[in-house]
Amino acid sequence: MARRFALPDGGLRVVAFFESKKAAAILKHAILNQYIEPFTMKAGKYSAGNRVAFIDGYAGEGRYEDNQEGSPALVLSKARRIQAQRNLECYFVEHDAATLEKLRSVIASEGQGLVVETFLGDIQEHLDTLLTRTATTPMFVFLDPFGLMIPFESAARIFDRPRYAGAPATELLINFNANAIRRIAGHLTSENSNEATLIRMDEVCGGDWWRKTWLDALPDRDAAEEAVVNGYASRLAKACNAGCWTTDVRNREDLKPAYHLVFVTRHQDGMYLFGESISLGLESWRKAIALKDNGSDMLFDPVELFKASEERLAERWITEIEKNLTQLLAAGQPFQILDRYNEVFGSTLAKAREKHLRAAWRRVKAAGLTDTPSTGKLLFKTIAPR
Repeated sequence: MARRFALPDGGLRVVAFFESKKAAAILKHAILNQYIEPFTMKAGKYSAGNRVAFIDGYAGEGRYEDNQEGSPALVLSKARRIQAQRNLECYFVEHDAATLEKLRSVIASEGQGLVVETFLGDIQEHLDTLLTRTATTPMFVFLDPFGLMIPFESAARIFDRPRYAGAPATELLINFNANAIRRIAGHLTSENSNEATLIRMDEVCGGDWWRKTWLDALPDRDAAEEAVVNGYASRLAKACNAGCWTTDVRNREDLKPAYHLVFVTRHQDGMYLFGESISLGLESWRKAIALKDNGSDMLFDPVELFKASEERLAERWITEIEKNLTQLLAAGQPFQILDRYNEVFGSTLAKAREKHLRAAWRRVKAAGLTDTPSTGKLLFKTIAPR
């Protein structure tokens, strides 16, 4: 389930892993794919030399063994694509020497003409160096570990950068491993609990608050997991004076989350763009699953079946957003969409995006409920009742 937390002041290692890309990785990389280019184009518009830094703290091999893109290959592709307009500098950290050599091979063939540096070791060993190197550069940090995240204080330190108007943007995307949460939280009710393991989780979460949060939600372990993730995200956002999104990522809709993505930004545009990217990423994820589940022996074309399914989903989302807009307009007061974001999108949050909002807006206008046109960036627009 996705969650969006407002900005302050009312704004908003197993080698087999690399054999092929699972559905959860498809979603993660689809979101990254949708977000990196618009972030780089916007953040690098006025930076010195149009520079933007991308830091991948757990880079991996760069590509899977079946040649599908991992995050490094994906970002290198984006950097080449926009090279004439922006300088997307890539900094890859990998703790395993053999894995790093494979990554360097990918960089040699796909990173020519780009600024690319690799670092052997744990991200915590290199974090201060990287933050100093990019101190005056817009920066996107991607932390995608196989197990637990870096300590809370280290994650928050990424945002210990200038905050004046026009300061370089800082954004952070974290993979909060769901299996690690469930495994470690099991120690809270186990007769053979390991306090050292629990303390490691305390460090990740910035305190032991998560223990009570988990226990209070039991016996519903799914609710406990969601409460811990949302508690972590909201505390991290507060420590960074930022807003955040969270969304769970699954290999199939009926399975438990493989991990939770936590996105942190200080900019309203970042909140908006990431929401759009989640929606587009989920569409890619649904398509991958649909085409995998519906093989070539199907009577009907699986691509056409997918399109029809997407049309039905879009109609449901538009209908709900229309209903939500209608209820909000009935209060008789104008409102900015960004200020009522969760209420406007309701259960379609992170599934629907601006194009669905626009369609719903047209419907309420056609119904005579507003004269406000559905043009421009709708999330930053104020809609008024007639």
